[in-house]
Amino acid sequence: MHIIKYIGWLLFLPLLISGCEEKTYDYGFDTGGFGGPGWPIWVEYLIINESWQLPVGNLSGGNADTTHRPPGGSSAGAGWVPLPHTVRARWFSYRTQTFYEATVEIPKDKQTEIKQWLKHYPSVNYLHSLSTGIAGQGDIQLWWKASCVGFDCPEYPEPFESHFFELTPRIKAIQVDGDASGYRAGTLQRIEEGFLPPDVLNLLPPDPDKTEAIEKDSSTENTGTD
Repeated sequence: MHIIKYIGWLLFLPLLISGCEEKTYDYGFDTGGFGGPGWPIWVEYLIINESWQLPVGNLSGGNADTTHRPPGGSSAGAGWVPLPHTVRARWFSYRTQTFYEATVEIPKDKQTEIKQWLKHYPSVNYLHSLSTGIAGQGDIQLWWKASCVGFDCPEYPEPFESHFFELTPRIKAIQVDGDASGYRAGTLQRIEEGFLPPDVLNLLPPDPDKTEAIEKDSSTENTGTD
């Protein structure tokens, strides 16, 4: 009898585990800057649900006005995954030469709204995505977006059909430590190309190559004097 019960538990256990697993959905990710022109950034990491990291990297300042559409620029897909609960990001602002970090939690009622949108805008005709806006001023905000991609979508020159709603308000990140010298060359290039004002030059850390050369020259002079 004990053996039969043990076998029954072994058969039931996979069903119990699968029932506890979170449901997955097919959606993508879209990340853009929303600091406005002159506020480019580099996103060092963007982590969803503390589970997977999205490739982002360089973002322009984008459009500061997000009333008509969320920011975009760097897109990624992950297939069938659970709904987003948290977003953790770290980025570098070329304009201020500072690093920022933030962890954003998506409220339960917004997660429920996402599920409603997934039903209202079926994936047969709509591409759903978590849109993350990051600003060089140290702000981050999240949206949910559904864009029509099926055969029934409006055709050109009709406007592209896209719907979105806010998942979170604009949130201030915290300024953290980091080595800005690794972004020196990128900053100089953006100043030269006109994406940053010239006064950003005053914020740049010392050039490590020149510092090393000065130290070598000083060492040589001291040796010669001895």
